[in-house]
Amino acid sequence: MTNRPMPSATTDHERQYWQRVADGDVCIVRCHACGSASHPPRRYCPVCYSDDWTFESITGTGTVYGHTCIHRPTRTFEADAPLVSAIVTLDEGPRLMGQVDCDPAAIEVGRRVCLDTSTLSSDDVRLVFELQE
Repeated sequence: MTNRPMPSATTDHERQYWQRVADGDVCIVRCHACGSASHPPRRYCPVCYSDDWTFESITGTGTVYGHTCIHRPTRTFEADAPLVSAIVTLDEGPRLMGQVDCDPAAIEVGRRVCLDTSTLSSDDVRLVFELQE
């Protein structure tokens, strides 16, 4: 058990999403009305406002859209310093934020990354990416 903060789900679809993440199945939401993909899950499609959507598993690969290095994170994350945080454009389209487990000097916009789902559990749902060659 970690002492890391966990997201608090307030709706059924949020609970379903976080349970899938804890099980190692990170997903996006695909709208049946307009076909758009989005993340995080919402009750309504952000493009056409339809409530007809389903979860769709992702491949876990994407491209770094932007990044920053946090040299002095909060006490909860001190052991991870320096912590590289990035916005990743998934191959499926949506962008999501996560940690990149790498040397801060090695990351750059446009680098390919892959989600490491091996550490996901009900105690730790942090999305951590690894750099690809």
